[in-house]
Amino acid sequence: MAAPRKTDLSGLLLRALPALVLCWHVLIAPAGAAEEPYGYPYANPYVATVLGTPEKLRAEVPSRIDVREREATVYEDRPIPAILWYSRKLRYSIAIQDHPAPLIFLIPGMGAGYNDPKNQFLQRAFFQAGFHVVALSSPTHPNFIPAASGSGIPGNLREDARDLYRVMELICRDIRDDVAITGFDLAGYSLGADHAAFLAELDERRGLFRFGRALLINPPVSLHPAMRALDGMIKKIPGGEEKFEEFFDEAFKAFSAMYKLNEPVDFTGSFLFRGRKPDDKNLAALIGLSFRLSMANLVFTSDVFTNAGYIKPKNLELSTTDSLTEYFKVADLVSFADYFHDIFVPYFLEQTPGLTEQELIDQLSLKSIEPFLRRSTTIFLAHNTDDLLLAPGDIDYLRGVFGSRATIYPHGGHCGNIEYGTNMAHTLAIFAEEVPKDKGAGKAGTEGEAIPASAVPAQPGSPPPPALTGELAPPVAHPEETRPAPFTAPRPAAVPAGAAKAVAAGAPPVIIAPRRQAKKLLKPGLSYVIDVYDPIEPVNRALYRFNATFDEYLFLPVTRAYEFVTPVFLQDRISGIFSNISEVRNLANAMLQLRAKTSSKTFTRFLINTTIGLGGMWDPATRLGFPKHVEDFGQTLGWYGVNPGPYIVLPIFGPSSLRDTTGLAGDATAHYFYLNVPTDMDRNLEWGAAYTGTDAVDTRHNIPFRYYQTGSPFEYDLVRLLYTKKRELDIEQ
Repeated sequence: MAAPRKTDLSGLLLRALPALVLCWHVLIAPAGAAEEPYGYPYANPYVATVLGTPEKLRAEVPSRIDVREREATVYEDRPIPAILWYSRKLRYSIAIQDHPAPLIFLIPGMGAGYNDPKNQFLQRAFFQAGFHVVALSSPTHPNFIPAASGSGIPGNLREDARDLYRVMELICRDIRDDVAITGFDLAGYSLGADHAAFLAELDERRGLFRFGRALLINPPVSLHPAMRALDGMIKKIPGGEEKFEEFFDEAFKAFSAMYKLNEPVDFTGSFLFRGRKPDDKNLAALIGLSFRLSMANLVFTSDVFTNAGYIKPKNLELSTTDSLTEYFKVADLVSFADYFHDIFVPYFLEQTPGLTEQELIDQLSLKSIEPFLRRSTTIFLAHNTDDLLLAPGDIDYLRGVFGSRATIYPHGGHCGNIEYGTNMAHTLAIFAEEVPKDKGAGKAGTEGEAIPASAVPAQPGSPPPPALTGELAPPVAHPEETRPAPFTAPRPAAVPAGAAKAVAAGAPPVIIAPRRQAKKLLKPGLSYVIDVYDPIEPVNRALYRFNATFDEYLFLPVTRAYEFVTPVFLQDRISGIFSNISEVRNLANAMLQLRAKTSSKTFTRFLINTTIGLGGMWDPATRLGFPKHVEDFGQTLGWYGVNPGPYIVLPIFGPSSLRDTTGLAGDATAHYFYLNVPTDMDRNLEWGAAYTGTDAVDTRHNIPFRYYQTGSPFEYDLVRLLYTKKRELDIEQ
């Protein structure tokens, strides 16, 4: 028998606070007071979708919480192609309260990972409200496909929900002995909201979690027309799709201009939205480009994992040193319609004899589980009337299905207002309300005796959810829940008889040309943005993997140990000291470039922080109008016209070029003479080693970038491109 759960008063008060605020405005405010207009600033849905919520209008959430990144092995003996070696395990994050609390699962949108900015914001908000929070990746994310997808063909909402359900079950199995969970909740946005709806419907039958609340934020009603709408936005590129490369180049340059080296970047799509302005033109095309990049990641990962022979030649085993640049160019041309008709539909029609394409499309819709959504009192909706993924009539349909459980905002685009203060207050209020015993239709909490949401099972007197007690083996699946077999790619139309005999005799499998061949799709002589001069690419890719392995198993563990034993206050002071020392390098290179204004500002900054800031432990110079200007000898060489030369990946140091490697050596030599010699670190090797080691750990501590955290199979190519563009802009400025 399960032990009784303790009630944590502070946690309940935190969860009830948003509801009390709403009650004040609704019930206690003067009766004649006019309702305040909705204050989200962007009425243009494209602007809202791209820009999100201005920082001053965002809900107040902690800037930093204790988030633990973890991995789960979903399939123990699953073979993973060598090129996808980094996705053997599924990555997720969890924020854990120090007291018993409900646990909420968060599911992001199309192609997004657990570390998607919106997912991270929601994680901090729910943690502040007293929840344990598990942030998952979308089943369409390139890490999820090989690590956790049952078929390797994402996009089927029922299949995706079953895959997510299995992952959630395994996570509960891993954490239940260490985390005091009082119940379960669920939330998702965009495509993740559709997944949340199908998860809740699945759980009604299987009963492992018995979710107290499930919130759907901006779900598409029907997946197929929504994705086709995103497909269509790429056609809004000035000049049409023929100008795709030029538009991609401009968008990447705009992102590179405001990107700071070593910042985290998610190469699964929406990273190109960063830094845009409300008056920017072509925002619709930018949304289409973002979606196309997400599709490129999805399609290529699925193709490699299932050996479908769509972009990669069938039976060709790619090694970790093989170039993927040509595959990226082809994958970037694949639309959702291509994926749907060439891969998705043939697979699922083969798995379900008699199923038609239209019936499959109908299954990819909230309408296919409409009876469940209508009768449930624990499924809530938040949406915008101007959402770009809604078809005409969809908002009225959703109002009819959810009734008083729906909150419809007048504008906000697609997920643009998730972080807006009013929206976040409503969101948290939903999870602070009470669940009625009466399971009939109507607004939750208005009829019948109420019980706390997530605190006890949905039915009074019933045992706690099996996910809390360890009884995690799911019941026998219903006949309609039979999982499709692992993906089997369509066979080629014909295989030469000699090749068939060779295979039968034990020879290596025949390499069959892909259905989308680069030589037929790519225009000869056209310059592609992704092309960077990289003559030793196999060596560089091997070093990139070495750096990833070194980082995961040595550098990051040491850095985490440093962060664990060192108070945050002291970490910041140490970082300030090292940053202040680096101003000497910045000043020397600004002077070598004969940039008088930058030199004077850098010198003034160094003087202020060294004196008033006590050696750089504090940074009053930034507040006084002297921000940091990073300069190095590589930039100085570029300033005088030295070409970058070939791209190089340095062991441990990472992306570079021949010019920047020379610059790094020059800066290191200067550092030796202006710091090591005056402080005797050139002779006191112990002191020098201690300084160098602390500097290295502090540097890694301040770099949020994590190798392969994006899951993108094209991470090497995109990091190479980003580094190259960023260095070009640094020199131009």
